[in-house]
Amino acid sequence: MWADMQRSLLDAILDELIPPSEDGRIPGAGALGVAEFFPTAEAYAPDPMGAVQTILNAVSGEFVALPRDEKVAELKRVEAACGQAFETLIRLAYMGYYSRADTRPYFGVGAHPIHPTGYPVERESAALMDQLTAPVRARGKAYRDAK
Repeated sequence: MWADMQRSLLDAILDELIPPSEDGRIPGAGALGVAEFFPTAEAYAPDPMGAVQTILNAVSGEFVALPRDEKVAELKRVEAACGQAFETLIRLAYMGYYSRADTRPYFGVGAHPIHPTGYPVERESAALMDQLTAPVRARGKAYRDAK
């Protein structure tokens, strides 16, 4: 799939796109191995490996050793130069990261599949519902009665 050097570079990029938490409890996307998701992502992007390779080719070879602010600047440059491939990389990185059962407990949801039982969701309070629907109620009737 990737040479060791390319995989290190991809993991460093992924750790910038979805970095670890400051306390180190939640791993970044690179450390978690999200790169393994890309070869299986054909259903979500026409050429996921091509998009990843485009980004790897565009990023500076010294990227892994750069300080964080320079990494961010480099990724902004690559995003401007390779917009579509970069968009694909980001979308697939998020999908690969947040779809993993081992990341969901970090964000307050269970590791079990969403279906068939779902996750418990608290009901909105009456005050919140009044606040959310106030603009719609204030607008008044915006339809015609069917006859």
